[in-house]
Amino acid sequence: MKLAISNIAWTNEEEADVAAKLRELGVRYVEIAPTKRWDDPTKATPEQINEYVEWWRGYGIEIAAFQSMLFARPDLKMFESSELRDEMRQYLADFLRLAGDMGAGRLVFGSPKNRQRGAVSVEEADSIASRFFAELGDIAKQHNTMLCIEPNALQYNCDYVTTADEGARLVRTINSEGIGLHLDTACMALAGDDIGESIRNNGDILKHFHVSAPMLDRVYDRDDVDYRAAAGALKHIGYKGVVSIEMRPGEQGENVKRVVDAISFVQSVFEV
Repeated sequence: MKLAISNIAWTNEEEADVAAKLRELGVRYVEIAPTKRWDDPTKATPEQINEYVEWWRGYGIEIAAFQSMLFARPDLKMFESSELRDEMRQYLADFLRLAGDMGAGRLVFGSPKNRQRGAVSVEEADSIASRFFAELGDIAKQHNTMLCIEPNALQYNCDYVTTADEGARLVRTINSEGIGLHLDTACMALAGDDIGESIRNNGDILKHFHVSAPMLDRVYDRDDVDYRAAAGALKHIGYKGVVSIEMRPGEQGENVKRVVDAISFVQSVFEV
């Protein structure tokens, strides 16, 4: 397993201090929300892209994954109309190209509000989503990356693919080398999934993993998420991918310590 942490855990002003601390702690990978770096990441120039990649490499860190691609586009709805779906597909395709350019091997598709199905039946939603993601999977392969579907809990205003089993079923239906399953400790805990079983049952399609707490709270030794069950199951399946810490930032100036505390905990539990 390889340890990463998402850049949503700190402010842009704290990034250099965090990067230095990551290097000190032996963390060699970072996950990024591109919308935090650029207002419209799909329009970033080759020079801007290279500058940011090289900035992280200066600390011995590679960009391993993307998240929050649709953060700035709440208007894009998968199930509202074919026109919006086409626009959303093209927008995500641009992120797949960007990920390929930046060497990010995984993109996490969470975006619960962008995939609300509303009055659309589960059967119709499955049919639409399967075609939608299959096309994106083909594009992902062209750019040597992978789009990973994240089951998202009801508590995050999601009403489509809310459990690990539902996520796995969709990924298996799509059956694309460019599409994988992403699991998240908080989402599984909130959904009532058996964390260990969900991981063990899907080792063949599990391609990215988030260590998180409900509502993106701090990651530490807490009672509401069984991190040790996750760690044991990942070890059991021989998971070789990225385990990425995901949590929201605290107050300006306190996030370096929050990051250090979370990394120390995850390193001890997940042995990364």
